[in-house]
Amino acid sequence: MENENTTVQLSKLTRQPDDCSRVLVAALESGDIETSVALYEPSAVLFKKSGETMTGLDAIRENNAGVIALKPKFTIEFITFTLSGDGTLATNRMKANLAFVKPDGTLVNTSVDTLEVLRRQADGSWRYIIDDPYGSMRAGMKQR
Repeated sequence: MENENTTVQLSKLTRQPDDCSRVLVAALESGDIETSVALYEPSAVLFKKSGETMTGLDAIRENNAGVIALKPKFTIEFITFTLSGDGTLATNRMKANLAFVKPDGTLVNTSVDTLEVLRRQADGSWRYIIDDPYGSMRAGMKQR
């Protein structure tokens, strides 16, 4: 469960929308499940590669634990964000290469090209409300 320390730390680390992508990548690489989940609002939606969605922190925790178990290594090519006119919502797009080892020992090199929607919090930090790791690629994906 998210603790107060994690919340205070995140409010300092996520002052811009694109900070969330950097913090999430670092949390997944380091195995920090609490930070990886605390980046999301309680009713946030996360897309699976298949296009199905999962909603809420319990589902996101389960998903992120599975990603952490793969010991992923990300190489970020770029992160860009766009703010809404009133500055309360933002979209992030991140392109990153991803390497991990499957349980059978097979090395996988792939990429993510994300589309994320974030909301500014009362303390000025940002959290995900919709996260699609394949969002910018989805139209060209054969598997849905």
